[in-house]
Amino acid sequence: MVPVHPIIAVGQFLRELTHIRKFRDAVHQPAAAQADKLMQIVAANRDTIFGKKHSFDKIRCVKDFQSSVPPATYEDLLPYIEASMNGIPNQLTAESPFMYATTSGTTAAPKFIPITPSHLRDYTHAFQVHNYHMIKDYPEGAQGKYLIISSNDEEGRVPCGRPYGAVSGLLNKRQPGIIRRFFALPYELCKLKDVDVKYYLMLRMALAQNVTAILCCNPSSLLILSDQLRAHGAELVRDIRDGTIKSCYMPPAEISDAFTRQLRADPETARRLDNVLSTHGQLLPRLVWPRMALLSCWKGGPMAFYLDQLPALYGNVPVRDFGYMASEGRGSIPLTNEGAGGVVAVTSHFFEFVPEEAMEGGTPTYLTVEQIEAGKRYYIHFTTAAGLYRYNINDLVEVVGFYEATPVIQFVRKGLGVSSITGEKLTEEQVKVALSHATRQLAVGQIKHFTASVQLGSPPYYTCFAELEGELPEPVRDGFVRVFDQSLQGQNPEYQDKRATRRLAAPRLVVVPAGTYTRLRQKRVSEGAPEAQVKIPLLSCRTEFGAQLELLASAAGTGV
Repeated sequence: MVPVHPIIAVGQFLRELTHIRKFRDAVHQPAAAQADKLMQIVAANRDTIFGKKHSFDKIRCVKDFQSSVPPATYEDLLPYIEASMNGIPNQLTAESPFMYATTSGTTAAPKFIPITPSHLRDYTHAFQVHNYHMIKDYPEGAQGKYLIISSNDEEGRVPCGRPYGAVSGLLNKRQPGIIRRFFALPYELCKLKDVDVKYYLMLRMALAQNVTAILCCNPSSLLILSDQLRAHGAELVRDIRDGTIKSCYMPPAEISDAFTRQLRADPETARRLDNVLSTHGQLLPRLVWPRMALLSCWKGGPMAFYLDQLPALYGNVPVRDFGYMASEGRGSIPLTNEGAGGVVAVTSHFFEFVPEEAMEGGTPTYLTVEQIEAGKRYYIHFTTAAGLYRYNINDLVEVVGFYEATPVIQFVRKGLGVSSITGEKLTEEQVKVALSHATRQLAVGQIKHFTASVQLGSPPYYTCFAELEGELPEPVRDGFVRVFDQSLQGQNPEYQDKRATRRLAAPRLVVVPAGTYTRLRQKRVSEGAPEAQVKIPLLSCRTEFGAQLELLASAAGTGV
């Protein structure tokens, strides 16, 4: 008889709890659930500086709220956030933030998002609903260990002394002991800043365990895990056999105890892995974890580029979307593996939606959850218990269906995922399709990483930076650029017009040495971005991106 995993037991118990029943009731009446959530937030923060300024005491319904509170960007809320970080209470929320989540963002300067106890409960509530359905659908995934990749929740301290860092690390740290026993990795792993050290230690511990599910935000993390496994197979087998860690991958002394407890010698596992290495010439996730039952990561937007590479490495394992989420809040709860959609998290935050054409045309109309339609795209705005009010997160989502009466949404792209140097309005989606056309038509080998980046000139153009698995002959390079360009023209009339009138030159391909994008990730982490949230764009409209990548490519090519 298969033993019942404690997480399943917890899930069965959670099903009966009020907040799980509340979500199930809410999806039948999302407008009422959203109004209730909004009024809870308004009532709790009526006497704050922000609440008094915007007449929270007079707000009785959604329309009152929309009339009293203007839409906001981070910059609009920044004075309140900075005051809070300096220890001045009662700014955006009556509750004082106990930490600040930092976003990876699109610029060098991170944003600091306040996290309050109420907001954390709302955030974790959505995770509980998501995890319950995932485990219910894949109970075999709960029969072994979970490998969860998270980032550091304590990168530093704001002036008042409260920590700032990643929400993923906070959620990991706060799991109860009965759950944590079934995690393959210690919480302290998130403290490591060196990407190579982090992933080597991750593998050193996880290879000796029966990993049946992997959860992470970004599917590119799964590719890094596989790359590190292939690169260090023999070293890992030796360390597992001897109960050691290669000296260059030793964790810092202050957290070493968390790792050494799991590093006993394991000759039996070493023999099994050595047999895999001898038979196949390399270690792959599907070979070392044969009982893998489930992967969960982001599937929306440009992530399909990475998802396409997973079956060869992990096998035909089901992949469930991790949910549309950010440091600012949780937007959706995927209940199935279909596509990248999730049910709007109507019991976690209050949401408003602006039609894509209205936002980009400068005449935004703010709709509530019951007013949005299938097949249409919207810019989503959050109101949360952490004090983000009508907050424009600059994300475009699409309604892909309904679950009961509640929309199912999926992430499409960042608003900034559009590049328009000459009015071409090129999107990440179009780049993704063009990349697929070029690689398929020319039978190009695996492209591990790719970014089309703006290059200013007379005329301007896009440089296609590509890191490959293997070589790319010169004729194929020329063909790649031609097919890529033709695909963009076929998809985008504005791009076609700018190319035809020579306001935009043809793209150029630059093949960068192996390791260039790993260096880019390491650079972002060193600058303070949470490792698990580092996003490598398929399209960058920042002119400095190309120069930065060329410097990293030069360093990778010389081994510096």
